[in-house]
Amino acid sequence: MKKIVLFVLTLMLSASVFAQKKEVKAAEKALKKNDLTTAEASLKQAESLFDQADAKTKDRILFVKAQLAQQKGDEETAVKTYKELVDFEKQNGLSKYTKQAQDELINLGNSLLKKVDQANQNKEYEKAEKYMKLVYEISPSDDNLYILGVLQLYSKNYQAAYDNLKKLYDKGYDGVRTVYKLYDKDAQKDITVPDEKTMKFLAKTDQYENPRVEKTKSKRSELVTNMLFALNKLGKNDEAYQLIKKAQAEDPDNTDLIIGEANYYLKKGDNDKFADAMKRLYEKNPKPAYAYNIGFGYYKMGKQEEALKWFNKAIELDPNYKEAYMGASLAALAKERELVDQINENLNNPKKYDALMVQLNEVYRKALPYLEKYHELDPSDINTVRTLKKIYTSLDMTDKAKEMRALLKQMKQ
Repeated sequence: MKKIVLFVLTLMLSASVFAQKKEVKAAEKALKKNDLTTAEASLKQAESLFDQADAKTKDRILFVKAQLAQQKGDEETAVKTYKELVDFEKQNGLSKYTKQAQDELINLGNSLLKKVDQANQNKEYEKAEKYMKLVYEISPSDDNLYILGVLQLYSKNYQAAYDNLKKLYDKGYDGVRTVYKLYDKDAQKDITVPDEKTMKFLAKTDQYENPRVEKTKSKRSELVTNMLFALNKLGKNDEAYQLIKKAQAEDPDNTDLIIGEANYYLKKGDNDKFADAMKRLYEKNPKPAYAYNIGFGYYKMGKQEEALKWFNKAIELDPNYKEAYMGASLAALAKERELVDQINENLNNPKKYDALMVQLNEVYRKALPYLEKYHELDPSDINTVRTLKKIYTSLDMTDKAKEMRALLKQMKQ
């Protein structure tokens, strides 16, 4: 009885293998005719018996599946299946489709790179990320992983971006490449060629001169900046700070790292260290924004005279830096609240009241030029108009106060 059962089973398997090969052949023919519906139906029949097929039939099924997916525009399945096909042939000592599969993967990679570029230009960052993932599957180079990580920042996939960029950071990636250049006398510009052999060959012709080998600029600093951006978006401030200190050990003069350090202190409310970090930046490059931020740090510490000094430095560097004028006015007005409270407490003490009013008006006179300039630079700020009206009124500048009242009325309409 056992022999009969086995014999019947063998016949059944033989029949299924025959049917399977028939379906694969039908799918191949349909593909050649661009009849994708028939090809897909035949392929499904063949795949249903995939586990029972011999290695060569499995190989053939994988190739047809990859080609069908490619013709349908299903790049994800096409890439996955072509790679599976190459691995399958390697593991089983086959080579029938390997070269063609590798060529098709190259074609897909080039096509996908164009889609990445187009999606990026259209600001369709999720699409760009999706296409770049497939490019990386085809060619898992460090450069491609870096591009993928940056695109993930744009698509707001911050955790994935950080994870990919950290892989590169931990392995010491800097993105430096060797490039081979010559000067094209006909085109009157430098050109880049693929390798040294090509460069030397072209250099022997009359059209080209000045062959040279150069190194591209390191992306190490840019890599760290992108990692910090991801960490900040994820709210991982302490982790960002640890990365900054680690990166500063290999690049102590990197201003982006000092900015990152300053932002960390600002978020932590450590205004003293924030101001010190900004001073280091200012010493390297005396930008008005750096001076302003130093002033802001001192303002938050309650050191108003020091704050005013730095706000004025920002104004000296950029006379139209409106934020510096606002900062200076706030520093100048810092004593206002205290004086107003004392004035209200001494309404029945004329002598004390008058003395306090003199002090308050001195504060107002000190702040007034900064507020007037700020209003000139930003006439739509209603809060500045209110403050100016109050100060003009206190200083008996009647016409100016009237002008601000009229402006307020107009702005509220």
